[in-house]
Amino acid sequence: MEEKKENLLLSILKNIFSVTDADYSHKLVRICGIRIRILKSSNKKRVKVNYKKYKDITKIPPAEGFLRDYQLALFSILKEFDRICTSHNLRYWLSGGTLLGAKRHKGFIPWDDDVDVDMIREDYDKFPSIFNACTTNPDLYCELWRDKNAPATCILKIKHRKIKQAFIDIFPHDFYYTNARGKDKIKLNKKVRRYRRMLSLSLFKIKDTEKLVKKIKHLTEDVINEKIEVDERLRPSIHWGLDFPHRWHNWIYDYRQIFPLKKIEFEGYMFNCPADTDFMLSNIYGDYMKFPKSICPHHTDEESFTDLERAEIIKLAKGGING
Repeated sequence: MEEKKENLLLSILKNIFSVTDADYSHKLVRICGIRIRILKSSNKKRVKVNYKKYKDITKIPPAEGFLRDYQLALFSILKEFDRICTSHNLRYWLSGGTLLGAKRHKGFIPWDDDVDVDMIREDYDKFPSIFNACTTNPDLYCELWRDKNAPATCILKIKHRKIKQAFIDIFPHDFYYTNARGKDKIKLNKKVRRYRRMLSLSLFKIKDTEKLVKKIKHLTEDVINEKIEVDERLRPSIHWGLDFPHRWHNWIYDYRQIFPLKKIEFEGYMFNCPADTDFMLSNIYGDYMKFPKSICPHHTDEESFTDLERAEIIKLAKGGING
């Protein structure tokens, strides 16, 4: 009954306001006299890129100029992240566009300007205190970031004190209590996505971040896992955490698709990657070796950086991780 009501609400919002499940808006509307924040389709402009002179997407050369400096600055932070995870036996793997770049370009996608990594919840929860105590760069720190435009969204970020736009996103993954197969796997996927949407559409947003974290923990352990203790020796299914509204249709992975972790080259350095990289990328991007029809604009704008930030970016790009 609860699922039917939620699906009905989503259907109404989609038909009236062109709502999608994952793209957020500042827009507030009134339904039955109640002011609520809704989701709507993204109007983000696409950047047209001329690929005519390239027949093979893997042959596109790396970025140049400021974008390349910025990429290498993020790369320097990523190496520090890897160093600390490795020394403390914390499991992580490259994900999203970073994994795609590693697989297709052996480095950054030429037009990309961010870094994404995933972690299992147990290690994800430990990471901030370990990183902040062990990083060799006093300008780097890890904190739980909450999206002002989407209050039900919160993930870990490694940030730089002198470069506001330089950060790495860390996304959590959770174990299910068993290895879901067939119809059970389909039901699990619907269940996980349903509770993520419920968090996004909450009429009474949770202002306190600690309470939001507890809410996500409750939904994951008590509702999705039905209060059944996880035993990793059973190689249970793994799903995206409820902390972030990913656009992917499938949120569920088999244990063997992620573990045991392997290594992949990224900018001349070896980082962790999922056991089945091809499946992980196909699940998100489809045929990821094809040229995209269009690409999203950069998250960063060179003109928005101060002279001090530019200097710090160049310093990081040259490997100045020790501050």
